[in-house]
Amino acid sequence: MNRLRFLRLWSLAVGAMDASTGLLLVTAPVVTLKWMGIPPLDQAAWVFLSWIGVFVAAVGLSYGWVFRGEREGETVWFFTGLVRLLVAVFLVVKILGGALPMAWITVAITDAVVGAGQWFFVRAGWWRGGDG
Repeated sequence: MNRLRFLRLWSLAVGAMDASTGLLLVTAPVVTLKWMGIPPLDQAAWVFLSWIGVFVAAVGLSYGWVFRGEREGETVWFFTGLVRLLVAVFLVVKILGGALPMAWITVAITDAVVGAGQWFFVRAGWWRGGDG
């Protein structure tokens, strides 16, 4: 598989994951948390969970921009990688501080792995034609 095909497939998969998760957090937050293995929240928190869902969906949809060109792809990967790494750090801090249950660690790990992976490939120049 050539590098550009890999980058686009990764973008399609990760973007679809985020867009669908975000949409589910907006439309069915209780069920979505259950599927994620996260304990239910008070009903008063659902509006905030849905708001987070809008953000997650927007991040997912931003991956569609990679199909405009390599420069755009590199920008999307840099920025979404940054967002993911910041979310991962935030979640780990909140888990360790007792504000969030340990079940959120899967989200933190997923964001850390995807964000670090994207930064690795951006740094290696894959969006500019490099092979690492």
